[in-house]
Amino acid sequence: MKNIILKVAAVFAALFIFVLTSCSGIIGYSVVLWNIGDQKITDGTVVPVYLKSNISHVYVISAPDSEEKIEVPLWKLSEPKSKGKAKKLAKQYRDYENQYARCKLDGLPIRAEPNNVARQIYRLRKGEVIRALEKGEGSAPTNGATKLEGDWLHVLTSNGVWGWCFSLNLELFAMKDDGSFNAGNEAAAVSKLDDLLSGVLEEKWYPEYYESMHKKGRVDLNYVKPSYGFEVNTENKSVRLDLPNTSVSYKYSDVKRAGNGIYDFKDTPIHISIKDANTINVRYSDDSGITKSQNMLSSQVIDPASLIAGEKSRRAGAYSSLRSSGPDYSSSNYGMIAFSADNRFTWSGYSILVPSVIPEDAGNSGSVSFPYFLPSNLKGEWSGVLTLTFAKGAEVNLLYKLDGTGLRLSPARVVTVENPSNGFKESSVSKSSGSLEMFFHK
Repeated sequence: MKNIILKVAAVFAALFIFVLTSCSGIIGYSVVLWNIGDQKITDGTVVPVYLKSNISHVYVISAPDSEEKIEVPLWKLSEPKSKGKAKKLAKQYRDYENQYARCKLDGLPIRAEPNNVARQIYRLRKGEVIRALEKGEGSAPTNGATKLEGDWLHVLTSNGVWGWCFSLNLELFAMKDDGSFNAGNEAAAVSKLDDLLSGVLEEKWYPEYYESMHKKGRVDLNYVKPSYGFEVNTENKSVRLDLPNTSVSYKYSDVKRAGNGIYDFKDTPIHISIKDANTINVRYSDDSGITKSQNMLSSQVIDPASLIAGEKSRRAGAYSSLRSSGPDYSSSNYGMIAFSADNRFTWSGYSILVPSVIPEDAGNSGSVSFPYFLPSNLKGEWSGVLTLTFAKGAEVNLLYKLDGTGLRLSPARVVTVENPSNGFKESSVSKSSGSLEMFFHK
């Protein structure tokens, strides 16, 4: 009976806490990791968190002794936990409260672990300011036989990168609660542009869909070019945005902060929202004057040259397989196909396929390409999609499969439609049930 009473009491206690939390709207408590200067909330402060937005990349919090709700970039706060855990984390960082550091040289690495052979995850610029959180145990770097003086510091950059940096080439200083640096310190020169923005201005940004294409293994070379992207030239105060359906360039007079992580380029229609260390959103007007936005990723995340090279290599590899397995293939019913070294083909004796597969008067030769991708439901049965463009312009798309004795082909149905969300022409490949299958011997 006593156990039942205790269990019931525990349930009511848990229910009471749930209701209390729900009524307050608080989802947890976080430690301020980077001074929130415009609100004069210093690092180390424990604050209540009411909302996390993964779309805007912000937390909604209130300052101590205030009910006013404010938005703060995710990277400036620790992950919301219980109040007790947040206080424990604040205590862990207490030795380095208000401690920031300026980098003394270009290229100083931040590493994944506190040792000099750990993976590099970021390189600091000369003069870049970072937050020092705590000292860690690690092996000191050497200049040969002698260990260098300094400590491994757990640090946070102004664009949200966490890691470890050796302190030898860092200049520590204290930051005021309004976000300015202590007077008299060489690091006290307050930049007109905050560190979060300065990182954006020095970076080249590429469309987010590059990463999506890469992950799906469907890199469309019509929409991936090294020139596409967003970049700022701070010397001549110009901003350039180049996308498949938009190419604009403007001169700006200044960059003004319009909110947490949001900046306007004055005298232009360009606005950016900084989501995290490697992601921004660019809002702009397209060639028709319609306001649009595009998520962009930094060159730390995606490299268009590698994407293009990888896709060209895929296509070259597919053609090389056709030639090395042949290069000539013949069928008593469907004629003879020969693939030459310059991505060309000749096909003779295919009259039985006219006009169901090959249009009349298409000719007997043309070029070979691989612009289309197999859907997942066809990958087990087929190697890819072979596109033959005959000399007179007819495009014939064929599913193909190489085996030990020859080449199997079947007509592929390719449908291209425009995606209304981005204006891209996207193609899908399918095979009709009962469609013709042809086999060519080597």
